[in-house]
Amino acid sequence: MDVDSDAILAYLTTRQHLRPHLPATEVLDETVEAFGCCPQAIKRGIDWLGIEPSRPIGRLRRTELVQLARAVHRFWMQNAAVVSTPA
Repeated sequence: MDVDSDAILAYLTTRQHLRPHLPATEVLDETVEAFGCCPQAIKRGIDWLGIEPSRPIGRLRRTELVQLARAVHRFWMQNAAVVSTPA
């Protein structure tokens, strides 16, 4: 897992410019496919930031994209650490 929050941010920014009309959840679903990140991390990031999931990705401000990318990465790494820790 050598994907960092900057890679996620770059992906979201590209999608924001290329397909601004898509709902944020659809773009984030594509992010799961592109990076293999945890869908629960995506949901937690959206909930934690209070982003309306049906809001078009093109309507998110840059600061929201940065926060979302960082939150998704952080929650993803937390989930991966929990899964990889032996019981």
